[in-house]
Amino acid sequence: MEAETAQNPSKNIDETLSIQHDWHLNLREPVSQFYLGIKKFEATKTEFFQVQITKLVDEYGFAVMPEEGSIKSSDFTDVSLDEHKNLHVTFQGRTTIFVGPTSEQNLRGLQSAPRSFDVSCTGSTFVAADSSGKLIIANSRTAETLTELTGHTMDIYRCMYFPSGLVVIGGGMDMAIRVWAVDKVPAQKTFVGHTKAVTGFGIIGVGREFLSCSNDGTVRFWSCKNAAPTETWSFEKGKCIDMAMSVDDSRFAVICENNFLSAIDLHGDKIRRDIQLPSVPTALCFSGDEGGKAVFVGFEDGHVAAYNVSDRRLIGEIVTKKGSVTCLKYYCNRLIASFTTGNVLAFPILSLPTSSSIISAEYELTGADCEPVYDMAIYQKNIYTCCRDGKIRTYKAQWSL
Repeated sequence: MEAETAQNPSKNIDETLSIQHDWHLNLREPVSQFYLGIKKFEATKTEFFQVQITKLVDEYGFAVMPEEGSIKSSDFTDVSLDEHKNLHVTFQGRTTIFVGPTSEQNLRGLQSAPRSFDVSCTGSTFVAADSSGKLIIANSRTAETLTELTGHTMDIYRCMYFPSGLVVIGGGMDMAIRVWAVDKVPAQKTFVGHTKAVTGFGIIGVGREFLSCSNDGTVRFWSCKNAAPTETWSFEKGKCIDMAMSVDDSRFAVICENNFLSAIDLHGDKIRRDIQLPSVPTALCFSGDEGGKAVFVGFEDGHVAAYNVSDRRLIGEIVTKKGSVTCLKYYCNRLIASFTTGNVLAFPILSLPTSSSIISAEYELTGADCEPVYDMAIYQKNIYTCCRDGKIRTYKAQWSL
């Protein structure tokens, strides 16, 4: 995907199989079943198949039984479990590995489902925020609330840890940015300057400086020593929806509601590169290289596109029918995308076809029953999601670079 030329960006069509959200629970029974489904990109409905499970001690057998339609059982050349009990399904030559959650937790200290979520650098605690202004730190093993961080009113749109795991930042509808040292609660520092809701953050280095974006259409640069921003970028492209930092913190990118992406260098001449987008963006992240050569953007219509920052060009895109993209993460050379339909798909970016093709996700993280997945966080091999059903789901990533 990253090798495409400016004249020929790739356009890959996603036809990943769908699966019963709680398929992994059926593995406990000696005889059980779950469903698989496929919706061809141009089709109007999904074709479903029952998969019969037979368990004998620790060995599993699977039999695919299609209903009437164009798909036959012979189209499935492999349905099997690996040693981690991930389900491998090969359909018409394309393999997807379905990964069930290792745990599902409810954060009881919130009044509604967590809308923003992060995990500390040690993996021992979560920070989570809901739409009522509640912001808590919870034990990641027991999900019990350890601390409530007070100060915000109304919806909190974004919360995250500083790299130390000892400082938390939050922002939302009340337009203020609040920073807490978790060992000195309830003490906080408040940063005021935005004139509309705060929607995203970028932490620079260890956190002495940070960036924020807002529905007021600006990104502001802050020093933790000062209460006022030291620099402001105004885009005049409607609300700033979210922002992201490159791995080395040398540049940031921001998406705006009027079909707009901008990437700005934080050093040297602070070059700004603007890219007009084809539709409304909803999420973004940088590639995993140090300089942030590519930015991935998710859209309201469900497709994901990669842009070369320096050349301001489209590299390629993945077109899905999974609902709006809610969050993007780049991890171990995979792009992980979550959707309003509850799907969480991981695509192997470096090995995607460089010509337009039908593809399937390499991995799908399952468990959400058609409920939007709002946010994701990663700690070592653990991938966490938060969902409208109120659950924090943990998955063990078995893939490597």
